[in-house]
Amino acid sequence: MTAPNVDAYLREVRAGLRSLPEPEVTDILNELRGHIAERLGGAGQADHGAIDSVLRKLGRPEQIAALYVAENLAWRAESTRSPWAILRGVFHWSTLSVMGFVVFMVCLTGYAFGVCFFLAALMKPFHPQSVGLWVSNRPDSYSLHVGGFSGPAGDERELLGWWLVPIGCSLGGGTILLTTQFALWALRRLRKPKQLA
Repeated sequence: MTAPNVDAYLREVRAGLRSLPEPEVTDILNELRGHIAERLGGAGQADHGAIDSVLRKLGRPEQIAALYVAENLAWRAESTRSPWAILRGVFHWSTLSVMGFVVFMVCLTGYAFGVCFFLAALMKPFHPQSVGLWVSNRPDSYSLHVGGFSGPAGDERELLGWWLVPIGCSLGGGTILLTTQFALWALRRLRKPKQLA
């Protein structure tokens, strides 16, 4: 099926798919062309009004392209399981929906906490007097924080001591692992509904 408005629509979709490999772009465009023909009822020639109606129902070309790019990034994240690839895929999803934004913020927070736990565990042997989990000794204060290089205030005591190293490594690894599993679950949910089905 060849129609000027279909060709123009597919050119706009192609422009949004420039980050994908060319064979994949060709497959996507062929799939879209077939889907448009199917919605038109397989007629060889359709009037412009019917074609425009089908194209409007599909959505704007940039939206279609963004969904395919998001699906590609989600697939890459699932296959590599790299936190960087996962964050990249979830970030792209966050530009498309509120749910994607929420998932991105949860993942960003989870990875940040995991890295902080690891850093505290790694820095403890080099700065044992200043890196630790500190709690206030004052009865009217309930401050609890991970101390940095400035050291504790005079009214604070360290809570974990050298246990910070194994606990920090365990919590860091566990937090990163749980965040990765959550992100992969969310990305699989993203990939399940087919826009064009």
